[in-house]
Amino acid sequence: MPTLNPDTHACIGAGICTNTAPSVFELNDNGLVRLRTVDVDPADVEAVDAAIAICPAQALAWAQG
Repeated sequence: MPTLNPDTHACIGAGICTNTAPSVFELNDNGLVRLRTVDVDPADVEAVDAAIAICPAQALAWAQG
C-alpha cells in the first residue's frame, strides 16, 4: 500500500480532507493537515483519493516510490 505525503507548507487549513477522510486526516494545533495514521486502510483509499482531488491547496499526494 502506498503511503501519503501531506505537504504542511502548502496546506491552507481548509479542512476538507478531515471531512472527506476523517479516519486518515486531522488538523494539528496550527490548523494544518496531519496524518492520523500512516497505514491507510484499503477501505479508506477511495476517500483519500477524493480528499487529494479536492484539496484546494493541492497539499495531499500519495508518496512516490
